[in-house]
Formats: sequence, structure tokens, C-alpha cells
Amino acid sequence: MSDPKRSPFVDGWLGTDEIQRSFAEWRPTLSRAAPALVGDEGDGGPILLYKAFRDVLGAYPAYPEQAIGDCVGHGHGHGLDMLQCVEIALGAAMSFRESSTEFIYGISREVAGILGGRDGSYGSAAVSAMSTIGVASRETLGCEGPYDGERARLWGRDGVPAEIKARAAGMRIGSAARVTTWAELLAAMKNGYPVTVCSTQGFAMERDAEGFCAPEGSWGHCMLIGGLRADRPGACILQSWGPEEPTGPLALDQPSYSFWADKSVIEGMLAQGDSWALAGAPRFAARALPEHWSYHQAA
Repeated sequence: MSDPKRSPFVDGWLGTDEIQRSFAEWRPTLSRAAPALVGDEGDGGPILLYKAFRDVLGAYPAYPEQAIGDCVGHGHGHGLDMLQCVEIALGAAMSFRESSTEFIYGISREVAGILGGRDGSYGSAAVSAMSTIGVASRETLGCEGPYDGERARLWGRDGVPAEIKARAAGMRIGSAARVTTWAELLAAMKNGYPVTVCSTQGFAMERDAEGFCAPEGSWGHCMLIGGLRADRPGACILQSWGPEEPTGPLALDQPSYSFWADKSVIEGMLAQGDSWALAGAPRFAARALPEHWSYHQAA
């Protein structure tokens, strides 16, 4: 990168200012929301929630690159997509519908009171909006084709049209809880709850031989955590900068648009206070995941 202090791509998380904190503080951490889940370290094996995509869809989603600073919409929309696939893989009688990232971005800015300003939003505002206004699939909204950056810009500037919000009103996430520690992250992942992560931590955009990217520079960015591993403790982060970023070797059948980050780096990201476990039900419950979401079946 020519400037290691900044992201070479578009980001869009606005940071840990007073607006973000005001939304985050009213939601409990996972330790408070589901104390019985936190503290069990399991068997030390990996937790590869991203494999739910392949089980249900047959392949990893071919998400396009974000066009504006709407990463909060992408991180939470892709998190909902992963959660849908986890639920279906665990037996839920439902069909997969790709989430509208533009919708999540627009309603998050509306809830945060930042319509009309510069691009960007907060994870806390996204989960607040998804819990109150609703969530919507591209099919529900009647959007032709995939992600549209201009639609995201328009809805982030002027708000989502009332008739569009009305279609989403009956569909809301069941629950969300702040994830601030590695123990909470582990508890969420081992029970099938994807975690969005918003922070200023940047990374080099080339994976090492084990699929990890080194921390580098500062980004205001929202991404999605889709896996954990213990052989080299770390988490798999899925980003929204196109299907072939970062570059370099892959590990454990990870998606091509993901990278692993070391545990100590992840802990620093979670400590910034705007990372969220997503659940379809009102409460976070203990659940057994398929055995093949582990090393012995990982390519």
C-alpha cells in the first residue's frame, strides 16, 4: 500500500464517538444476555460457520465490492445471510433470501440521525434499526439485480422510502448482543451466532502461508467474523471489497474474500465496543453445530 495508515479501499465505520456509544450502551454484552454460554471453551477445535454457506447455497456467495462507505450495511447484511444458512443447516423450515445491504445501511443512518451527512454508520445503529424497523431481502424489496451503490447512497442520504420500510416491518432480528471479549466471541460462534466487528484496525492485504493477514494501519471498517481456530488462535474475517481480496494462500476452506487474524488483534478490535452477535430467536441458546464444520472436513 502506498499509505499504510489508511485503507486502500472504501470503508465507512464512523468510529467510537458519543453517537455510537449512546446506541451501544442500551444493549447488554453476551456475558449478560446469555451468561450460561460464556466460559465453555469447548474441545479446542475450529468453528467454521462460513461452511454453512456451502451447505445451504452450494458455494460461497459472490458478494460484489462495496461502492461507497456502506460497510456497516454489508457486514450486517452478510451476517444475516450467514445466520440464515446456519439456521437452515440446523433444521429451520425457511428459505434463504439474500439480505439488502442498502436497506440496512439506510435504516441505520436514519436511526442514528445522520441522514444527509458523509458516508458511514455504526454497528450499534444497524442492530438497533434491524430490531425496530426491520430487515429485508432483495427479493422482498423487488430490487432488480445485486447490490447497487447508488441506491445505498440515496437511502443513506434521504432515508429508505416509507413503502419500502413497510414491507420490512414484519421481519426483524430476534436479538443482538455486544461482543467485547474473546470469551464472548467464542460463545457466540460455537453456538452458531455470527459476529459483526467494527473497529479502526487495519490489515495488510496479503495472506501468509496460514491464511492470516498482519495488522497494519488504521481503517474505520465493519466486517464479519465467520470462523475461529485454535491451532494458531485467531478468527476468520469476511470483508466487502470484492471476491478476491485479500490475496495469498487460503486455509481451512475459507472464502476467497476472507482472512484470518490473530487472537490478540481480534481482542483489540472487540474492545472498541461495536461488535455484535446476531440471533434469529429472542434469546441466545446453546446449540450443537454440524461436526463437519471442523478440521477433519476442511480442505
